Amino acid sequence: MGQPSFEASNAIIYLTYGAFLVMGIGIAWRLKDQSKIDFLSSNRTQTALPLALNFIASGE
Repeated sequence: MGQPSFEASNAIIYLTYGAFLVMGIGIAWRLKDQSKIDFLSSNRTQTALPLALNFIASGE
């Protein structure tokens, strides 16, 4: 099995970028009426500030 050509590699990369862009826009459109606090703590167990501090402390 050989390596794809330069043009085929670029086509795969840009089609993947396009798919992620469309998927991100679709998710954003679906969640556009949700408040920021609800989005950040969607499981309703933490408010936004502790969630953000946990994210920072995890080193991600």
